[in-house]
Amino acid sequence: MYVNDKLPTQDILLYHAQKRNPLEKLIYNFRNFFMISFTNPNAQRYLRSYTAILQEKYRQIQNYKNIIHPFSNFRYYWDILLTVGITIILFLTPYQAAFGITQDTLIPTFIKNFLLLICCLDIFVNISTGYYDSRQSIIEMKRKKIIKRYMKHGRFFADLFGSFPTDVIFLNMWNEYKVTRKIVSLLCVFRSFSLKTYINRLALTKLIIVSYYRNFIIFFWLIIFIHWLTCIFWLVPIATTSMKQPIYPREDSWIHYTDLWYKSKEKQYFYSLLLTIGNCLRSGFLKNDQRNVPDLYVVIIAQITGALGMWFFIAKLMEYMQGAQSSKYRYQSAIRQLKQYMRHKQLPPRIQYRIINYYEFRFQHRYFREFEIVNTLSLQLRQEIIMHSCRKLVENVTFFNNLPFGILNRIVTLLKSEIFLTNDVIVRANEPGNCMYFIGSGTVAVYTMFGKEICHLEDGAYFGEIALIMEDERRVASVVAVEICELYRLDRVDFARTILPYPILWDHIKKTAMERHERTMILINQ
Repeated sequence: MYVNDKLPTQDILLYHAQKRNPLEKLIYNFRNFFMISFTNPNAQRYLRSYTAILQEKYRQIQNYKNIIHPFSNFRYYWDILLTVGITIILFLTPYQAAFGITQDTLIPTFIKNFLLLICCLDIFVNISTGYYDSRQSIIEMKRKKIIKRYMKHGRFFADLFGSFPTDVIFLNMWNEYKVTRKIVSLLCVFRSFSLKTYINRLALTKLIIVSYYRNFIIFFWLIIFIHWLTCIFWLVPIATTSMKQPIYPREDSWIHYTDLWYKSKEKQYFYSLLLTIGNCLRSGFLKNDQRNVPDLYVVIIAQITGALGMWFFIAKLMEYMQGAQSSKYRYQSAIRQLKQYMRHKQLPPRIQYRIINYYEFRFQHRYFREFEIVNTLSLQLRQEIIMHSCRKLVENVTFFNNLPFGILNRIVTLLKSEIFLTNDVIVRANEPGNCMYFIGSGTVAVYTMFGKEICHLEDGAYFGEIALIMEDERRVASVVAVEICELYRLDRVDFARTILPYPILWDHIKKTAMERHERTMILINQ
C-alpha cells in the first residue's frame, strides 16, 4: 500500500492556525467571509470534497485576494439581501408613484433611495464576484473575464438603469415636475431581471423542490405584474392631464367616472385593482365606457397581457405535464419511494440518514439510469467517457508511468466506480487484498492494524496497489472514509489479464510496487 504523507500543510497553517491575537482573528474572519465556504451547498455540489474546497480556498487567497468567491457566505447573504430589497422596491416604487403622487411622505422616499443605493453597490459586487463556468467546469475569478461576462452576457445595463436614483435629477425641481419625477422613478422595473437571477440562485442553493419552486415563482411574478398594472391604471389618467403638478383628471377618465380622486389610498388601490383584474380576465369588473384614449390604451395592454399570461400559464402547465426538469422530478419521486421503503423496513434514523446521503451524492439531485444510458452508447463513446473521468487518476500511479498508451487505456476501462459514506471501512488491515483503489473525490484516513492513524489520502491519490501483483497478500493497514468518497476499483484479475502478456512490463511493475511496499512498511512500523 502506498502512503501519501504529504498533507496540505500550507493550507492548514493558513486556515487553521490556533495562535492568533484578537485582531488577527477579526481579519481572518472578515476575509474568510468572502472566500469559499465549506457550508455552502454549491461548494459541496460542484467541488464534492473537503480537499477540493480547501485547494480552491488556497487558490483564491494566493491569486485572487480581491475577488469574492461565488460560493462564499457573503455572496449567499448578499443575494438574500438583494432579493428582499429589490422586491420591496418593485412593490413600493409604483405604489408611491401612483397613489402617493398627491402627497410625498419622507419615509417611503428614504427607503426607496436607500435600497437603490444598495442596488448601485450591487453592480460593484457583481464585477468583483467570480462565477462558475459550467462549460469548462471551473470557477472563474479573473476580473477581466468577470467584467466581460457581466457586460456582454450579464445584466449590467439593466442593473445600471434600474439602480439609478432618479430623484437626484429633480432635486432643483422637486415639486415643479412631480408627476414626471414619479414616472421616471419607474425605471426600477429593470431590476426585475436581476431579481429573477437572485431568486433562481437561492432556489438552487437551498435545493428547493422544483415543482414547489415553479408554482411559487409563477405566483410571485403574477402578483408583481398585477400590482404594477394596477398602479399604471391609476397613473395614466393623471399623467395625461399634467406632467408637472398632479391635478384632477379629465372628465372622460375612469377616475372621474368612479369619483375616486378624493377617496383614501386604500380605496383607490382596491378599485384600480378590480379594474385591472377585470380587464386582464375580460370579466367586466367595474365595466364602463371609457372615452379617454390613454385609458383605452391601458385597457388594450391589460387585455393583451392578460391573454398572453393565460397562454403562458397553459404553456408552463403543459411543460410541467410533459416532464420538463424530468431528472429532478424523477429524483424527488425516487427519494419519496426510498423514504416509504425505509419506513416499511423500519430502519433506524442513522441508516436512513446514510442512505439519503448516498443518494444525494450519487445522483446530485438528478435521477438518471446510468446503466441504460451507457449501454446505448457505442464502445468508443463509453471509452471516451471513462478516459475523461479516470485517466488522470491512473497516470498518477508511479509504476504505470511507462505503460504504452493502449494498455493504459485498457486499464482505465477496467475501473469500477464505488461510493463510500463517512466512516465506511474501505479495506481492513490483515484481510486478503484483491484490488487497488483510486480516489476520484473525497478524503480517506489510513490506520495501522493497531488503530494508529498514519495519514490522510485525498483527491487523486491511490492505495492497495500491492494487491495487484501479490496474490493472497494481506492488507497492511485499514482505510476509512473521512467524508463521502467516490473511489475507482481495479481488480487484480482484470489487471493481470491485461498485463501478463507483456512480461517485461510485468517485471517492471512488480519491482516498483515491491520497493514502494517496503517503504510503506517502514513508515507503518515507525
